[in-house]
Amino acid sequence: MADDARERGRNKRAELWGEAALTRLADIEKFDEGFAKILNDTCFGEVWGRPGLPTKVRSMITMAVLTALGRWPQLKGHMQAALHVGVTEQEVKEVLIHVSQYAGVPVTVESIKVFNEVTQKK
Repeated sequence: MADDARERGRNKRAELWGEAALTRLADIEKFDEGFAKILNDTCFGEVWGRPGLPTKVRSMITMAVLTALGRWPQLKGHMQAALHVGVTEQEVKEVLIHVSQYAGVPVTVESIKVFNEVTQKK
């Protein structure tokens, strides 16, 4: 069963970020292999791998939460992943505008900076 979660996690990360994602946990593995396993198996294998929501929807939810929490490096990575799995730039904009009313304008302005960086908009 753990091997199933590991494989689902690897597959989900590859879906989100492409094959390069399979090496993205290297720094975390250097820090602690057990924690890297938790991220892969639990976060991506068990939670992201659940059948209840499409990956695209999970990506939009993740962007909303990361914006609300002000987690800019993680937002950048998940915004790139969202675009990779088919979330449109317009949908990203709508997520950010929607979040502005619940999490505040300042975090939304910062997330717009991330959006512009990810999409190369000046």
